[in-house]
Amino acid sequence: MSKKSAKKHQSVTQPAAQDAANAPGKFGYEEMLTELEAIVADAEIRLAEEDEAA
Repeated sequence: MSKKSAKKHQSVTQPAAQDAANAPGKFGYEEMLTELEAIVADAEIRLAEEDEAA
């Protein structure tokens, strides 16, 4: 019975770990997606400029 209660206790600690992942100063999904889109847009512009120069 103590093993079951230990497993329940572990599942309670998992949301706390998820909260730490969403702490201020860290990127969430939307922020990472926005940054990735900006990187891709910059790369497309750079490639177009390189093609024009060649």
